[in-house]
Amino acid sequence: MQVTLGVFVLLVLLFFMNQKSQNDLTVEGTVIFSGSQEDVSRFLIIEGPDTLELVLKDSVWSITQADTLVIKKNQIEKLFDRVLQVKKEVIVSRNPEKWSTFGVSDSLGRQFSFFNKNSKSLGSYVFGNEGQDFQHNYIRDMNGSDVFRTNDNVYFLLNSKPTYWGKKPPKPTPELEKIDTTSAS
Repeated sequence: MQVTLGVFVLLVLLFFMNQKSQNDLTVEGTVIFSGSQEDVSRFLIIEGPDTLELVLKDSVWSITQADTLVIKKNQIEKLFDRVLQVKKEVIVSRNPEKWSTFGVSDSLGRQFSFFNKNSKSLGSYVFGNEGQDFQHNYIRDMNGSDVFRTNDNVYFLLNSKPTYWGKKPPKPTPELEKIDTTSAS
């Protein structure tokens, strides 16, 4: 009886020790933007020499470099639902000399900034996609040196091509001339 009780206590103790060690391995991340979507009225994406600016005016998003394109609503939704909600999980480097290893140097990474209606910066980051990990990216605050791994791959959503964000408006259909068949000649 005492041996059984001793084994039971030992198993319970091992169980709780295992739980604690498992909980220590859980990665908690912090989102890059914890504000409200209504606060964001401009996005800026810079990839090498290419720059794309998305601006909200009177509840309609537009591309400043291609104002004839109609914004694809699902792309804007992905910015809010995925990119702004991406989490910085694990710090992978504090050394600026390693930025190129993770693709977060100013020349290699994709710069992503977002602003409120008064053009005040709400966040500015460099995203990198170096290495063999296709489920995650690397992220660095523009004003910081720490590089983090993200919880999601959002690199491909930071595209600087206007046609990724917009499409040509539908061509207007010409109305057929109405023929008056009621009058006699």
